Amino acid sequence: MMPTRELRLGRSIGRRFRPVSGPAALRPRRPTVLVIAPHPDDDAIGCGGTLLRLAARGARIAVTYVTDGSASHLKSKCFPPAVLRVVREGEARAALRALGIRGEPQFLRAPDGGLAHVDVVERRRLVDAVMRRIAGAQVVFAPWWRDPHPDHVATAALVQDALAVCLRRPAVYWYQVWLPVRGSAAEHPQPDEAAVYDVRLSANDVRRKRRAIMEHRSQTGALIDDDPDGFCIDAELLAAWLTPVERFYRRKPRETGRSRP
Repeated sequence: MMPTRELRLGRSIGRRFRPVSGPAALRPRRPTVLVIAPHPDDDAIGCGGTLLRLAARGARIAVTYVTDGSASHLKSKCFPPAVLRVVREGEARAALRALGIRGEPQFLRAPDGGLAHVDVVERRRLVDAVMRRIAGAQVVFAPWWRDPHPDHVATAALVQDALAVCLRRPAVYWYQVWLPVRGSAAEHPQPDEAAVYDVRLSANDVRRKRRAIMEHRSQTGALIDDDPDGFCIDAELLAAWLTPVERFYRRKPRETGRSRP
């Protein structure tokens, strides 16, 4: 078992989002936070409780959704991809409001399910867009680079490429979505590559996180009923995602002593 550290979100503004031990980059009075999500809903699932607590303490939070999320119900006649894309963007906005996050998120609208196969021009566009967002952030949340979903792995690769060419070096915390549900031993972080940080949530935090996830009605079975093979967040998945702890990974420095995000 890997040792864990607790990420203390602190009551006072001066102690906001302060780990037990960690970089000074996490200690600004009002941190600027960027969340990068592969699909609309991954942010609420992976770090929704942490985000609502940061928002309540005055953090400035920006969110970027990489894919358009339109491939979850490909057999639906009532919600073809072009329609579902619009629906999912509206759901994402509603979920952010439920977490107390104001402001318009960024939608990059890359192909859902095909992010790993975009051409060179499209990939450059995505990396540039992510880099510009990172340039204004002190703290970044992004999906763990072996989270077991192709779009999540591809999103993490975009983030790492953007970080490699960005002058800013924010504190980067990698969140999990599918890792605790279906991750293999090889997909979990190894002790020499990442430190583990936990954020403990109150019962009210978990309730609010649930409310945010449930705003994604197209993904919960509450909206689309003409695709029996479509994706659905069922009770088992909710139970796996609505735990009193959100876990993050922080990349460890290389042996050379040069730090990495």
